[in-house]
Amino acid sequence: MNIAARTRADPGVLPDQPLYPDSFWRSLKQLNAFRFFLALFFVVSVLFTDSLDVLGPRHQVALLLVAAVYMAAAGGFHFFLSGQRWGFNYQLVTQLVTDIAIIALFIHFGGGNATGLGLVLTVPMAAAGLHPETRIMLFLAALASLAVLLEQSLTMLGLGDTAGRDIAGGYLRAAMLSVGFFTVAGISHLLARGMLASARMADEKGRVANEMERINAKVIQDLPYGVLVLGSEGQVTLHNQQAESLLHCSVPAKSTLMDCNPDLAALWRDWLKDGSLAAAVLPTETGEGRLRVRLMALGPDRGQGAVAIVEDMSELEQEAMQMKLAALGRLTANLAHEIRNPLSAIGQAAQLLREDAGQGTPMARLTSIIEDNTARLNELVEDVLSLGRRDRRNREVIALDEFLPAFIAQFEQAESILDGLIGLEMEPGLKIEFDRLHLHQILWNLLRNAYRHCSRSPRAIVLSAAAAGDRVQVELYNDGPSIPAELRQKLFEPFYSTNRMGTGLGLYIAQELTEANEGQLHCLAQAQGARFRLSAKLQK
Repeated sequence: MNIAARTRADPGVLPDQPLYPDSFWRSLKQLNAFRFFLALFFVVSVLFTDSLDVLGPRHQVALLLVAAVYMAAAGGFHFFLSGQRWGFNYQLVTQLVTDIAIIALFIHFGGGNATGLGLVLTVPMAAAGLHPETRIMLFLAALASLAVLLEQSLTMLGLGDTAGRDIAGGYLRAAMLSVGFFTVAGISHLLARGMLASARMADEKGRVANEMERINAKVIQDLPYGVLVLGSEGQVTLHNQQAESLLHCSVPAKSTLMDCNPDLAALWRDWLKDGSLAAAVLPTETGEGRLRVRLMALGPDRGQGAVAIVEDMSELEQEAMQMKLAALGRLTANLAHEIRNPLSAIGQAAQLLREDAGQGTPMARLTSIIEDNTARLNELVEDVLSLGRRDRRNREVIALDEFLPAFIAQFEQAESILDGLIGLEMEPGLKIEFDRLHLHQILWNLLRNAYRHCSRSPRAIVLSAAAAGDRVQVELYNDGPSIPAELRQKLFEPFYSTNRMGTGLGLYIAQELTEANEGQLHCLAQAQGARFRLSAKLQK
């Protein structure tokens, strides 16, 4: 239980006043109910004195007045208790002092201590033990004892109904009642302090548990992989946003795995039957990626629930690929430097041989083969060396409506492409922050591949640019054959090429240069033709 949540912030609660559980407030309400019925009993006893023979025959008006005041006090206390409008300690002390005063008056006017009415004060003394301070508890017990002794003294002086009768016995009864008051209050105080300490400990544990739950929820939400906590029937009791993103579905309250991902639900059912089937690779909703799912039991019995960990295999594979490519890049860069110098020597030697051999001779054809392959190797070396220069970027704001038309014209002239084969569609005023040379090389590689596979008809290639939120998407489409899904996953791998004469580095270099400029390069699924999308940050 949360004690703090049950305590009202009002003027009657001091900043250093202890907080009380609901059980303490219930005890105070029960005491007030006892107070009300006690006042009612006093009224009935006065009205039927002759029949009940409980009270003395005199002072009936005074007794009725005291009973009426007591009943009114019970009503007032109920008002303050109903909304906890005053601090617990203040209400407790006020009520008990009222009880002691009213009951002492009733004892005095009702026939004295000999009637046994003093025993009624043991109930308020039991409530006095609820006060956390021992000195206040002792004060209330002492106040009740003084009230009883004072009443006995007044009786001895002849101011009561039993004047002069059994004085020694009266003081003995008062003394025994006083001892009883201290005993009952003391025992109640020890029990109440133990209950209060337990309640505070439970409240602290609850607060720590709530804090840990909040921290766990925050940690789960920030995890890089999806997390689903499953109940015994497969219902999703807890999940993070990453799980919704990877599974491509929202997970409403009280939903099940079948509502979200049937493949994952089938895996969970198989895992319940056979605990060895705790991991599997599932396709994504779009079919363009793969998800690795692991199931872990929440307890010794798999039927008690499980935690499903969902990871994007494409990200894991990409991380592994990046590590492999980093090592490969360092190796190939070193090899390229070592190969470049002897390759230049071979090329120059082939040129000298061709000059000596003359035109049309077999030697000239052989030297031409040497020169062609030397040029191809030199292109490969330049591609490898350009990877080492990917981080040497000089980013600037590029206006695409100026850059793209000039780039297309340059490409058409360099590659001897007919005018009109490449179409351009773009929104005006688009600007991106990019390295100009990097952007030139990326688009050159993409256009060269598109030209190789297109139909060569007018607008067989379309270069478009449009804003999408805070990004600019530059797309290159060609009307050639579509690219299968399994092939799209390999396009950006180094040294992978479907062209016998290609180096297999063009698209890989394009993607590396794009990422160096904080952009993204993807090959999109297309029913007809091929489409590549370059995404860069929009500059306004």
